[in-house]
Amino acid sequence: MVKAKTGMEKNALNQLEQLPEIREIHVITGQYDLLICLDTKETDLDPRRKVLDLVVERIDKMGGIARVDTIIPVDSQGHRPPTFERPVRKAFVFIQSKPGKEKDLMHKLLEIPEVIQVHLLLGRADLLAELEVEKSFIQPSPRHIADIVEEKVERLKEVLNTTTYVPIESTIR
Repeated sequence: MVKAKTGMEKNALNQLEQLPEIREIHVITGQYDLLICLDTKETDLDPRRKVLDLVVERIDKMGGIARVDTIIPVDSQGHRPPTFERPVRKAFVFIQSKPGKEKDLMHKLLEIPEVIQVHLLLGRADLLAELEVEKSFIQPSPRHIADIVEEKVERLKEVLNTTTYVPIESTIR
């Protein structure tokens, strides 16, 4: 999660696009400006050192970056996303779960067709669910995503709270 200095958002985005380790860049609104997904080669038993080096040595030192919060999943589960005829929109839902219910909730979230991946986290949020929905004029994707979160995710008894980010723009390599 990256917060750019005011007026430097485009500059930060352009610099991050040059890093080969970045697999996805999502322009978001709210507390952060960018949500980035890194792709590190897992040659070590613990890839956190490589992620930390990349963030501290390269991303933090870029001009225009005000703050970087790094989230490293402890576990990830997912399935192949459905094939859509039209372009898709991604969403990221950070979820706080009832204590001790994280693993159960991971499995329940993966039963929701639009959830393609769930990550177990340490920190303020317990889980991060990645959603994909087909873009549509009839039901705009932000409204469709809000409906999924409200009607399917938040109604699960293990969910205490959610924070959802729907990117305005995404670059996926």
